[in-house]
Amino acid sequence: MQSRFTIRLVLLLIGAFTLMSAGKAHAIPAFSRQHKTECSTCHTIYPELNEYGEAFQKNSYVPLVKPSEAKAPAPSAAAAAIAGEGDPELLDKLKAQAATSKVENDQAQEPNRKGNEGLWLAGIPELLPVSFRATQNIVYDEHAADGDKFDFSTRTFAFQAGGAFRDKFGFFASYLLTTHADNTSDANKLHELFLQWRHILDTPINLKFGRFEPKLSLWKKNNKVTTASSLATLSYRVGSSPFTLESSQDALEANTILWKRLFIAGGIVDRKGQNSKEGYGHVSVKIGGSDFLGNEPAVDLDSDSVWDYLSVTFGAFGYFGRNTINDTDTFTKNRFNRVGGDMDLQYKRLRVKLSGVKGRDDNPDFTTVPLERDSVVLASEAEYYLGSPINAVGLFRYEYQDDGVGIVRRYIPAIAYTPLQNVKVTLEYRYEDAPAAISRITLLGVTYSF
Repeated sequence: MQSRFTIRLVLLLIGAFTLMSAGKAHAIPAFSRQHKTECSTCHTIYPELNEYGEAFQKNSYVPLVKPSEAKAPAPSAAAAAIAGEGDPELLDKLKAQAATSKVENDQAQEPNRKGNEGLWLAGIPELLPVSFRATQNIVYDEHAADGDKFDFSTRTFAFQAGGAFRDKFGFFASYLLTTHADNTSDANKLHELFLQWRHILDTPINLKFGRFEPKLSLWKKNNKVTTASSLATLSYRVGSSPFTLESSQDALEANTILWKRLFIAGGIVDRKGQNSKEGYGHVSVKIGGSDFLGNEPAVDLDSDSVWDYLSVTFGAFGYFGRNTINDTDTFTKNRFNRVGGDMDLQYKRLRVKLSGVKGRDDNPDFTTVPLERDSVVLASEAEYYLGSPINAVGLFRYEYQDDGVGIVRRYIPAIAYTPLQNVKVTLEYRYEDAPAAISRITLLGVTYSF
């Protein structure tokens, strides 16, 4: 008991020491390099997305505010802003500089625009839009099955690429170069590779094709604060079926944004070894905050309103499919469905996520005599951002998982800190109450991107 307490104390001290070593934030991933902006433009704490980041993702990684649309103050207004008493010659000089600053700035940028014109016409990004992401964890499990209580080998290293071909196409790719899961197949290492055609034939519809996570939940697999664990509603499985909501699939999806605050998506999935296709759909609506196009709401400076700080997004989805134990067996099929809903509430520095899924599988163990299972999974997470200069977030998550065989409850407190915007350190404790046993796991992880 004493040694167990000592080990946990050491891990907590390591996390606390890390939190005390704050520094100035910088960021260098692929999107930051392309658009010359910092990571916090799109992320709260990397890689969790903020409102602008979610809009940027929905709009195929095309900048939501083009530089050409940014309006500079008229020269006369700039000159008029300089007034006062003092040296008349100095005042005249400052007014002249303000009046001509825009012209001089345009002249300075003209050679750069001419040099990039060919790439722009061809639709080729000026910079090679690639980056790398690494995750390394130290896991302590008192009751590890192999007796190795401390595990330093849980790590991943991934290649990522993403961007847009002008404002017509968006693309993204993610490939696991190495992972601690040595049995991961080459097909599973390619997590995403897709192209999205924006506003096809001048309609509001976007067409997405390739390998990606079908749009179901409000959050993708990596859209989270914690390093290791996704929400149970995204990651849970039933029996021997490999399907999860966060699984990548070979799919064709159509999606659109209507009235700026309604997002609709639907698609078909082509599972290897099957003639029939699977289908899914998603709808979400946002109330308050920035809309899905990244436009911020008007704020009345004369009076405060709760809607100046509050935004709520509601989502609903459904997935209907079938699979086999190895995607080639034609005799033991499992037909399944998932129906669920999410809520994402943000108020100032507080963020609350609620998620629920109900499922049915008619043969998840792929037996000759099918045995149906109903599943219900619920998850809730509250996050509070401490803000600058601490740049940390504390969270607590509760999960309820009933897969038709037994009920599992999880209690997960965690804290994450970003000494730099592209580096995240997390300290996470997972208490899991399962029918077979109670497990307690402590995880210290670091994620960085470059």
